[in-house]
Amino acid sequence: MSIDNIVIGEPVDGLTLDDLGIGKEETTQTIDAQTARDMELFLPRLLVQAGLFNTTSEIKRIAKDRDKSTKIKDPDSRHLWRTLARPEMTPFKIGKKVFWLIVGDINP
Repeated sequence: MSIDNIVIGEPVDGLTLDDLGIGKEETTQTIDAQTARDMELFLPRLLVQAGLFNTTSEIKRIAKDRDKSTKIKDPDSRHLWRTLARPEMTPFKIGKKVFWLIVGDINP
């Protein structure tokens, strides 16, 4: 299964998915803010929850290689082993998996 977008929480400032360029034809996985907070906003757990990876151990192995990479300029896209702290819209390409991470309002 190919996922195009992962949306965590509600988009900020009244934005809609249409406003962000996410069409109905795209496969979008949504994780509500409460579930994300229950997972301590830890990105590897959220990626497993979304179904992109089987385990956080797999992500940890990939993250070690990505952290050393000089090809990936955006630090948010490069660092997989992190906790989400603010809204972001970050593109990821991990192997053959290409998706956008959209983090909206995640604070209670």
